[in-house]
Amino acid sequence: MKNINSLKNIKLAIEYEIKRQKKPGELPKKQETRMFDEKKGITIKMREKEAAEEYRFISEPDLPIIKLEKTRIENLKQSLPENPRKKIKKIVKKYKIEKRHAEILTKNLDVVEFFENIIEKTNPKLAVRWVTEELLRILNYAKKEIHEVNIQPNHFIELLNLINNKKITELKAKEILNKFIPESFSPTKQLKKHTTISSEKEIEKIAKKVVKENSKAVRDYKQGIEKSLNFLIGQIMRQSEKRADYKIARKILEKILK
Repeated sequence: MKNINSLKNIKLAIEYEIKRQKKPGELPKKQETRMFDEKKGITIKMREKEAAEEYRFISEPDLPIIKLEKTRIENLKQSLPENPRKKIKKIVKKYKIEKRHAEILTKNLDVVEFFENIIEKTNPKLAVRWVTEELLRILNYAKKEIHEVNIQPNHFIELLNLINNKKITELKAKEILNKFIPESFSPTKQLKKHTTISSEKEIEKIAKKVVKENSKAVRDYKQGIEKSLNFLIGQIMRQSEKRADYKIARKILEKILK
């Protein structure tokens, strides 16, 4: 049937054909192409096609026969990457991570392979969070896929180990990670200028300077505006180039404000 452009016309054409083919004199039935006349609500014969050859249902003599050996098929199967469903089950079971994280990782084959290259060489929980959140954050911000930049797994491992060993703060690590695009570098080699400040004496010095320079925020805090404390901590982190230990900075700042 030709010239049918709606479900309504399909129904009308079928109903008409049922009635037409039941009429005496319509036998024997012939294979033919008909068109539907929407205005009259009838079908009209266009042409007959009785033989398969007319539909070109014949073999093409110029096409060679292709024989696929079982060994070749098996080799191709082995070379295919794991499908996402299988990959999710594998990494959930092997690395003991949550399914929601596995689903994020397996959306991109390059990302999950990157993850598998680092997971066993650093803190697993840290690796899961930093790949599914921070790595994807900087890639999305740069509008890049991981294969379009040069982030070395060993550099990423170094960065996570510095966090895990409390050599640098997570804020400083995020700042370093931002610089990994388009090409990563060894954060360990630059450790001296990124090392976490844990000295209470040094942090207290910075905190007193921040309190002195931000009298309005200090007044607001003393009047019960809690968010002012976060602002002041942020100023400490800024002046320490994100190296001050957050917990120590908060404790010292609260002590000074009291």
